[in-house]
Amino acid sequence: MGRVLVTGSSGFIGSNLCQELVRRGHEVHGVDIDPPEFDLPESVNTFQADLTNEPELPDLDVIVHLAAHSQVQPVVADPSLALENVKMTQHVLNEAERMDAAVINASSRDVYGAEIQPTEDEVTPDSPNGYAASKLSSEAFVNAYRHTRDVSVTSLRLANVYGPRDLNPRVIPIFIALADAGEDLTVYGEGKLLDFVHVGDVCEAFCAAINRIEAVNGEIFNIGSGRGVQLSDIAETITTAVDSDSTWMISNDRKGDVERYVADTSKTEAALDIRMDTELDKGLANTIEWYRSQPEVLSTLRSE
Repeated sequence: MGRVLVTGSSGFIGSNLCQELVRRGHEVHGVDIDPPEFDLPESVNTFQADLTNEPELPDLDVIVHLAAHSQVQPVVADPSLALENVKMTQHVLNEAERMDAAVINASSRDVYGAEIQPTEDEVTPDSPNGYAASKLSSEAFVNAYRHTRDVSVTSLRLANVYGPRDLNPRVIPIFIALADAGEDLTVYGEGKLLDFVHVGDVCEAFCAAINRIEAVNGEIFNIGSGRGVQLSDIAETITTAVDSDSTWMISNDRKGDVERYVADTSKTEAALDIRMDTELDKGLANTIEWYRSQPEVLSTLRSE
């Protein structure tokens, strides 16, 4: 299983994963609607395409499907983006069937709603937002293709991923950008408790699934740190780490936001033989260092 196609290869997780796959000796191809934002190893073969237009994909062994509208609030504002997520997943599955490739599908902790350490069989049909609905629907298609088209599939439900190269206005990039400029931070939701996992640990999980692709067929795994952290603590840690005079305030939760989630990673660690144990302080230090080396990124995030 040495030949891997990464959809969403220009994005945050995708670009990090492409680098790690090359480091581990895989032949790597990438597809994304956008050109690469970051330098990738020269051996990575990338091309631009919109998966909703159903382009033909190169014949490879494994497709890691990351491409999606991956931010909750834009999908809350425009639910049609959720349907595009499902359409992209269906096209990837059709192409996987054609080329006899396995699919590792990136799902989300949002499929659980607001739960503390749910196990993989405890999803809720009461989706908290359109993004969650799109991920739950995509998982249903993934399983349907396994049963009816004999496509080998695995889904990884990602917690809140953070780390270098995230250009989207998610909570940690926004907090770093504002604190670095001495601007005040807004914490949406009092007492909100979430699981933050470093992108390096996430890449390790995908690599482990690729290496065990036959053994994990049909399985679903939670990908997270297994530790809950309040957003107010994240704000405090970041402002201290950047030596900022910024203060932070609590605001009402936004519609569609999940109030609490901590991953149960016991099944994942046993089956994939990994430990997603990057300490938050260490991971944040690594992340802050990267953002501070990218002043244009910080400026763009502050304007979001």
